[in-house]
Amino acid sequence: MLYYWGVELMVLLVIGYMLFVFFLLRNKRVLSPSNIVFASYFLYFVFPGTLFYILEALNWHYVLPWGKINDWAALSNEAVLSYAYVFTLFFLITRLFELVIDRRRAPDIFLEYQIRPIGIAILALAILLGGMYFFQVTGGVDAWFNDYSKTYLEKKKGYGLLNFLLLMGANFLSFALGVHWRTKKSLNVPLVLLVLVVLVFCAYIQGIKSRMFYFLIFFSLPWLCTFKLTVFKAGLIFVGFVLLFSFAMYFRSNGFYNTPGMLLEYFLSYFNTIFLHDMVLRDMPADFFLTFDFPFKKWLTFVGIPSEGYLHDISRWLTSIYYPSQWFNESATQQWPIETELYLNYGNYIFWVVPVVLCALYICTLYYLRFRGGPVLLFIYVSELLLFLSMFRGSMFQWIALFNMAFYVCIWAGRRLLFSRRSRPDPMLQKCHEV
Repeated sequence: MLYYWGVELMVLLVIGYMLFVFFLLRNKRVLSPSNIVFASYFLYFVFPGTLFYILEALNWHYVLPWGKINDWAALSNEAVLSYAYVFTLFFLITRLFELVIDRRRAPDIFLEYQIRPIGIAILALAILLGGMYFFQVTGGVDAWFNDYSKTYLEKKKGYGLLNFLLLMGANFLSFALGVHWRTKKSLNVPLVLLVLVVLVFCAYIQGIKSRMFYFLIFFSLPWLCTFKLTVFKAGLIFVGFVLLFSFAMYFRSNGFYNTPGMLLEYFLSYFNTIFLHDMVLRDMPADFFLTFDFPFKKWLTFVGIPSEGYLHDISRWLTSIYYPSQWFNESATQQWPIETELYLNYGNYIFWVVPVVLCALYICTLYYLRFRGGPVLLFIYVSELLLFLSMFRGSMFQWIALFNMAFYVCIWAGRRLLFSRRSRPDPMLQKCHEV
């Protein structure tokens, strides 16, 4: 009992520490790397940890069939402290870089740029055609409407490149729609309707839960890029996220999570990365470069050198060990946190500083460049920023990065077909910006 109280106190202290550091040093520019660091640790540590102890204080009766599966009082001190350590490294290093970068006032590039409607319409039609082909070859109407979850998880094998192009293309399309909405006095209604139809269709076949979040972010970029973060606004963003997440989870589960209580319990089981990390801490010793070569193994498959699919990603590999039926029967994965990758690849905790600094330097370099290359570079920065967010529930070095870079090169090369520069800033937009 004393041991449990010690862990509980440790968890509560770390929650308080993370909140204190963020509110003391937070960057008021919402789309900054340090805010993304805090957002990740809020979602996967502060929020579920707080929710768990609130439910414990209420003597909550669990209603889901599997009951209480993640007990925060049973965590090891090392797991809790490793989260505090990595949060501290990432938050303070990115915040230090931001203080240097933010000395200059951020311009509003949307006073100078606007979309080319024909280019965006052609892009939307291309994505729609690609999406319809993907929909058909992965099962068609019967599969997608009668067994959505199974189709989404199992029927996409062999169409990874097409799925990637649809994902990135739809993200860019939602961004273009936001630019159009922000920069035009009167909307091109046929273009807007076409884009909305394409985005709704893509959201359905690519995972409603994640796509709603991504599309909302990219559509809002023309406003978010100069958005100032306050505590009240942060609270509203969190409430909106919870509502969107709950709606998407209800839809994806075919209505299984249909009460607020069930959804609350699902949050505890979904934001579970610290428990996965704790399993590895208990079962495996710290190591050096144990999974570092996984992305290279994936790339080698493209030139005919085969390897098992679970050896291409650390979460796939660990899922095949701890939850073999999920991977081998369902092609589903649990997502281990970045702490696990650091533990298995960089040995002693002191060496974790090196990859953290390199990663922080990369994302902060893009943060510096985000307003220096027009709308396309801003899109690239935010795409990498969201990948940076997913990294905390995945891997620092992902095989998909190679394809991301190829996609960025393509949209950079075609940027003049998609956006045009105004001869002079729109006075109405200038006035709105000043307000």
